[in-house]
Amino acid sequence: MEEKVFLDKMMDLLDLDVPPLLTDALDDFEDWDSLAYVSFLAFAKKSTGKRVPPKKVADAKTIGDLFELLKEEN
Repeated sequence: MEEKVFLDKMMDLLDLDVPPLLTDALDDFEDWDSLAYVSFLAFAKKSTGKRVPPKKVADAKTIGDLFELLKEEN
């Protein structure tokens, strides 16, 4: 997956006006909540065709960590 596509999707998931940076901490986003978490899992499954382990998503600290999870699953 291209970085821009991923960041655009994260912009939608987090209800942002501009795409986030890979270095942005997930805790800094008010909308990084249980709904966004589940939505990310669904997005990851749809985009990679594989299930991303929920524990790895829960352990992610930055937007870049989530991006790396998708890259690992491809």
